[in-house]
Formats: sequence, structure tokens, C-alpha cells
Amino acid sequence: MALIDKPDCTSVTMLTDLHRRDVLRRLGALGITGAIGQLYSGSLFARSGEAVKGLDRLVGGEVVNRAHDRYEAWRNSMVWHLRKPERYPDAIIRAQSEQDVIAAVKYATDNGLKVSARSSGHNSTGAALRNGGLLIDLALLRGVEIDAARKTARIQPALWSEQLVQEAGKHGLAFPAAHCPTVALGGYLLGGGMGWNNAHWDGIACHAIRSADIVLAGGRKVTASADAYPDLFWAVRGAGYGFFGVVTAMELQLYPLPRAIHTSMYITPLDKLHTVFAALDELSEEKDERVEILVLLMHDPQASADTPPDQAKICMVGVNAFADTEDEARAMLAPFANSALAAASVFKLEYQPSSFEQLYNPEGLDTGIGRYMVDSIWTEEPGQSLLSLAEHFKTTQSARTHVLCAYGVKTELRTDACFSRIANHYIASYMLWNDAADDAANETWLRHTNALLQPYSKGTYINEIEATLFPERVKSSFSEESWQRLAALRKKYDPDGVFHSYPGYS
Repeated sequence: MALIDKPDCTSVTMLTDLHRRDVLRRLGALGITGAIGQLYSGSLFARSGEAVKGLDRLVGGEVVNRAHDRYEAWRNSMVWHLRKPERYPDAIIRAQSEQDVIAAVKYATDNGLKVSARSSGHNSTGAALRNGGLLIDLALLRGVEIDAARKTARIQPALWSEQLVQEAGKHGLAFPAAHCPTVALGGYLLGGGMGWNNAHWDGIACHAIRSADIVLAGGRKVTASADAYPDLFWAVRGAGYGFFGVVTAMELQLYPLPRAIHTSMYITPLDKLHTVFAALDELSEEKDERVEILVLLMHDPQASADTPPDQAKICMVGVNAFADTEDEARAMLAPFANSALAAASVFKLEYQPSSFEQLYNPEGLDTGIGRYMVDSIWTEEPGQSLLSLAEHFKTTQSARTHVLCAYGVKTELRTDACFSRIANHYIASYMLWNDAADDAANETWLRHTNALLQPYSKGTYINEIEATLFPERVKSSFSEESWQRLAALRKKYDPDGVFHSYPGYS
């Protein structure tokens, strides 16, 4: 399996036009988390070395426990944003191979330790970072093999989304990877996966998983597919960070590469939202399924510091056509150019040729790192949902905060995947700010946002919720049937609770 090198990266890019992003949450006010930090770095600090004694002799990768001088740097690196959860595993192991994962899980099982795993740390709550036990960092497992004849890819969990798209593209193939280039595929697919062109490519990306190599409690490795361990195959397609195993590799279905990607963009003031959503409601019903519509409520980058709040926010609509010829792409975008959306726009840029490389690296990047938080809903009423936020959105605590809506999502659910909450449209609210002193204000803003959207919600998306702050939203990411089945499978495959469950759930 070819190993893809990851460039050193101290910040994660955020797309300002065609973007989706995993973001953050740290629990508690600074005084409380400071006390927790003292507890775990103090009274429990000394015994952490004993808790993992001998582990370093069983694995090839490096092991850092709480007594190590690099422990805090490693711990902080487990979450990509700057709002770090005050949670302290006994040790972090940077696995170099699948065998390291097997050995670490067996060691944890034999010694009564809990286990969590991390691919790239893009989960907003930092779910891999737990108190006590072993955190298995999979960041070095980023191999990929493309089988062009079978149209499949075999990947390791830390492979970035953009890296798979690049490798597949060399063979005329593509995949509905995350819109953010640096999101690793392991966690992305385990939680479902809202990716490029997903309405055309079998819907939620986890549907493209053909098999998965999984390390279970006790260090037992199995390969789950439709024909072997079908119950685990069901669970790995959507369970998210409460999964009861460590995925070390997946085989994925690939799709023909679109040869003519074109985009259009429209910007309107917020006082035109009724017109925008009326037009999009109609356009999303009639569009080709290869057309992706992303709506962004955002701060106007041209606004000055003294611009009134009701004039400093805009609505941007990005439309991507994943076509095979230029004529086909233009025909797919033409209904938007001839719509009330275009007529209401104060700026538009239509029929622009593009590529996945350009979609991942558009002009106008916000490359700054910061403090993050996110939550989401599935809805059948996108216009009403976003209109309910219009006034509230003018009060954002940061100019970097934005709300995204994916219009016209493919709603297919499958009996062989536990991913079980979806609607025709998806809305995610992203808090982005710089100063820790503003944490409480941003949390309050998100709580109010969720309350305004709740009447329109058909459920939540496990990959983009503040699970530590709102643990009840974990359960709302699944149907009741899927939730109960996951609980039964956890008892079957992890009866002693070796693997951490969802935050807030034992």
C-alpha cells in the first residue's frame, strides 16, 4: 500500500465559498476545566506511568504517558483546533502499523484500560480525547492503493480526503470525500460522510465502504463486509465515534471522474432571503442530481468595522455541476442563471470551469486557526429554517462564524448501514472565533441557534454536533431502531466496555 506523506500543517484551511468543516467544543468554563486539569495532571499524574507499564515494549510506535515531557504537546495535537478539551488519557500511542493497534488493544483489554482512536482529530468535540485509558493515534496510517480495473481504493484511516481524490483522479476515478481537504477518511466515513457530489454517488459516503478491517476488544482482527460479519459491516457504516473497535483499513467503491466541473456563485443581501429560498426550493426539486447547492450565511468580507449589523451579513450560494462535458455543465447551471436567485444577486460569477484541486483550494481562503464549535440538523424546510435565523445571525460573536445549508441531499437510507437520520436538506452552524474570553458568548449563541432550528429538525448528523455540550444530540443522529441495535452489538462485541462509547454515554 502506497504511503501518502502528510505535509506539516499548523493550521487548517476553511473554505469561505464551497466549504464544510468539522469544528470544536471544549466542555466547561475556564475555572472548572482548570480544576480538572490540575486533578489529572496532579494526583493522577504519577500513577499514569504505572497504568501503561511495558506497553512500549509491545509496539513499534512511540508511547507517551502523562509523566513524559512531551505528553501535553501530544495531547494538544490530538484536536486540530485551539479550544482543547481538558481530558487526559493515561497514554497516547502513535501506531506505526496495524500490528501496533492490535497489540495496544490487547494490552488495554488485559489491563482493564479504556481505548479510543483518532484519525486526524477533526471531530469538533475532540471525542477521541478521553480521561484515562489509551488513545491510539492513527495519524501515520495513511496508505492508499487504487485498483483501477475494479474501481476500488484500499485506504488506511488517516488518509486525507484531498489525498484520496488526487490518487483516484490519476486513474480517472473519484470519491465523495469531505469538502475540507485535511479531514481524514477514517472518522469521516465512520460517521457517515457528507461529501462532493454525494447525491449522484450513492448518497452518504459510508455507503461506498465495501469492507473494513477492524480490531475488536482483546486485539482480535476481523474483516467486515456484506458477506462476513454483516452486523459489524452495518455498524461501521455510520456509527461514528462511539464505534466499538478500531478501523485500520477500508476498501471503498470509486466512481468515474467528472470531466467538466463548472461552478456558479451568487451573492445577495439578507433582505433578499425570501426570494433566494423560494427560488432554491424550486431549483433543488428540478436540478440534475449531479448539481450540488451550498448556501452560506456569512459576514461580508467587504464590510467595514462601522458597517451596521443588518448590512454586514450576506448570503452566498455556490452551485457545483459535476458534468462530463462543458455543454452538459452549462446546461445544468443554466436554470440558476435564469432564476430569481440570479436576478436578486448583487454579485454573480457564473459558468466557471473548475476541478477538485480548485474546489479544495479556492481563492479567498481563511487559513487562520482558531476556536471552533459546530452543530447541525437535517430538515425538510431549509428556507423557513434559515429565515428563522436571519435576525439572530446578525448578532454573531465573530465575523468568522457562518451557517451552511446543503440543498437537495440524496435521502436514501440502507438496511445495511446504521446511518439512519437524513432529510432533503442539511444545515450546520459553525462558530469560529479567536479569543478564549469569548467562549461563553459563543456557546450561548449556539444554544440560541439550536433552539431556533429545533422546530424544523428531523435529526442531527453525528459528525457535526457538540456531543459533549449536548449529549442528547448524539441519540438524535440515529433512528430508534439503529440506536437499539448499536447498543446490542456493543454488548456482543465489547461486553467489558473496552472502547469508549459516545461522550455522555457510559
